[in-house]
Amino acid sequence: MENKKFNYVILHFNPLTIDNSEVINAHAVEDFFCDGIEEFSLEEARVDEILGERAYSGGDVPEELIDEVQAATRAEELVTYKYYFFEDDFEQNTKDFVEFVKTNFPNIPTFNDHKEYEDWNAEWKKYYSPIYISENLEIIPEWQRNTYQSKSKHQVYIYPGMGFGTGTHETTYLCMALFDKLQHKLGNNLTCLDFGCGSGILGICAILLKAMTVTFCDIDKKALDNCVQNLFLNFEGQDLSGNQLVLRDRYEMAKHDVVFANILEHVLISEQKTIVDSLKQNGYLIVSGLLNHQVDNIVNHYSFMEKLDVVSKGDWSAILFKSK
Repeated sequence: MENKKFNYVILHFNPLTIDNSEVINAHAVEDFFCDGIEEFSLEEARVDEILGERAYSGGDVPEELIDEVQAATRAEELVTYKYYFFEDDFEQNTKDFVEFVKTNFPNIPTFNDHKEYEDWNAEWKKYYSPIYISENLEIIPEWQRNTYQSKSKHQVYIYPGMGFGTGTHETTYLCMALFDKLQHKLGNNLTCLDFGCGSGILGICAILLKAMTVTFCDIDKKALDNCVQNLFLNFEGQDLSGNQLVLRDRYEMAKHDVVFANILEHVLISEQKTIVDSLKQNGYLIVSGLLNHQVDNIVNHYSFMEKLDVVSKGDWSAILFKSK
């Protein structure tokens, strides 16, 4: 890569502005070519302050303590997102994005800066650690493949392409948790659509746990490239014939037993027909990318389907539907 540095923008949201985060995130990716978005982790000193004597000096923080830290930050009424720009005309894209936020959302504090590209891996990787889903499934960053002792029967290894999902974000975690519970009801020789696949983590779980044939679909070629990387990481040397990767504008309608749609609320609405028409009768649909207060709206838009389950973690929720 020719770039010698990357830019980032930090936005701070409060309860009065948090609903704007979904719109801003969508514009960041679709209009300003943002290369990655993450919920910004607290500085270590602040985590220590919250956890007190239970603060960890090293190793993995147990999930119940992570939840406590997240609860504390919500109590403080602050949510922070970090937006990365490093490819193509990233300088201009950063400038345009900052101007867009300041013009349209003047009440949201904005900070932007750059770092040398040699810091990139450390900057990106430091936010990812193994994610325990259940006794059956755990998600492990590829750089810990040979050092981490998994507690689960199955492991999915992921190299996190920027902004494409690693399981650390609640929406991806919730989708995997729902599928992990659902898989025991599923038969053999089934097909799956991972709509808005990103890193491919959900479709990879479907292949790993149920040997499903998966169509990975995304609007972003970079996401599909990252998906290929993760398929190779998990299934090197195995026969994956039948599985396919396709850009959204080339997706040809087909019926599937399971559909994942971990995308934003407005996309779940605008793409409703494509998503629903991709389901077989009695097929299962797992949707996420939803803030908790958006659940009722999506349930109403998909009211012709049977709602089986709603799960939540932090500010986010996922829904399991079954076609009638």
